[in-house]
Amino acid sequence: MKERANWDKETADRYNQELDRCLGLAVQEFRTANGLTQGELAKAAVMSVRWLKKLEANQLTTAYSIRRIDRIACALGVPIYDLFKRATEMAGPLPPWLDQEGAEGDE
Repeated sequence: MKERANWDKETADRYNQELDRCLGLAVQEFRTANGLTQGELAKAAVMSVRWLKKLEANQLTTAYSIRRIDRIACALGVPIYDLFKRATEMAGPLPPWLDQEGAEGDE
């Protein structure tokens, strides 16, 4: 059972990394659809252009906060839900065991 739990964690970690990558792509997609440059969006969201570039390129070395992503969503004029929904669509379906109430061994 422990082997299964390790595999589940590794798979979940890979999926989360893919979701992070896709979140950056979703931000870029919404930004370009709104005709904004990275500089314009960064200014409107009150953050550095460098950080926004790293988010879009999946090069962040630290975790992002929901508050920061919400500022981006507000600057884009979309609900934060739309950013995460698009990122989830791009990342593809969850592994079946992650799509349940909780993964095995998750107690």
